[in-house]
Amino acid sequence: MAGQVYTLASLAITTALSAQAQTAVEDLDGMTAVTLEAVFGYGSGGTSCSVVVQTSLDGGSNFRDIARFDFTTASATKLANLSGLLSKAVTAYAALGSEGVLDGILGDALRVVVTSVGTYANTTLSVRASVR
Repeated sequence: MAGQVYTLASLAITTALSAQAQTAVEDLDGMTAVTLEAVFGYGSGGTSCSVVVQTSLDGGSNFRDIARFDFTTASATKLANLSGLLSKAVTAYAALGSEGVLDGILGDALRVVVTSVGTYANTTLSVRASVR
């Protein structure tokens, strides 16, 4: 696992997607940090696309948001670097707002959930994770 790069999502976006979960990458127990790269290749159409990266603390039964990338009608590459070694105050869990991160929490799995509005054409999304 250490120093490996995983593809969390690689898809063409054509129709509206409602919280479409991609296949999780599992067996990441011991992950202490992750760098995320979301690449949105805009073609035409559409309105907005939200990409949420989630982690699981219970072997994939439940997932929690750790990073959110938001795109509209332009190509863009966005990055987030998260560490699981930070101390966190006790807080109630809440879904992330636009371009938000929840640092300090990394479980043993990662996945991406995609929500898009409108009909895109020739639009792609790729999300990669460099796990340490």
